Amino acid sequence: MSTFSRVVILFILAVITILLAIILGDYGPWYLAWLLGTGFMVLVAAMGGVLFEDQETELIQRGNTQDASQED
Repeated sequence: MSTFSRVVILFILAVITILLAIILGDYGPWYLAWLLGTGFMVLVAAMGGVLFEDQETELIQRGNTQDASQED
């Protein structure tokens, strides 16, 4: 992708952003906070799921290790 095409794409994005800011007016900060907050909560929920599965896997491995040591 050439430099000129990147500049044109960024210019178009800037124009769209400015038009959205004009249309939204005073509601812009509220929508930004809503968008960022929703994204953050999705990331926190995903992180919680990953941590839960990691703890569950570790608990299962500990159980298998204890079962193997009791059999000896």
